[in-house]
Amino acid sequence: MVLVSLAGVFLEVGLLLVVLLLLIAVASFFIIRDLKLDLKQVYKIRSRFHIEIRKISNLIYNVHSFSYLEPFTKVIIKNLPHEEKRILLRFIDRAYEEIDHEDETNKYILETYENLQELRRARDAKILVYNQKLVTFPFSLYVKILKMQSYELYTEKE
Repeated sequence: MVLVSLAGVFLEVGLLLVVLLLLIAVASFFIIRDLKLDLKQVYKIRSRFHIEIRKISNLIYNVHSFSYLEPFTKVIIKNLPHEEKRILLRFIDRAYEEIDHEDETNKYILETYENLQELRRARDAKILVYNQKLVTFPFSLYVKILKMQSYELYTEKE
């Protein structure tokens, strides 16, 4: 009699453990899927941002030949360290201030610069949310397992 009730308890505990493991597995699947989707979105917007930086730096250099932009015309933007990209963005901002905004030849440069600023804001917003998610429980547990990295922002803190 005692043996039968003890076996019943072990069966119930075993079933409970199986159900808990199943719930953890399902939750893990959805958490990892969510992290990978966010990483994909961040990667896409980062790529668009790098393309826009390349486009505006080449445009300004080819039209106005600012000497401080010349070293950045022969490098791969996405391979630059974050600090060098920040320097390049400062140079682009400086060049934007120096060009004549009323000149018709600069119309495409102005439009591209505005697109860059819009992308910078969108990129930083996405990365801010992504970075916050990486440190939030339960995502933080999976971040270490998946070896995901956080990204730095380009918006200047004032």
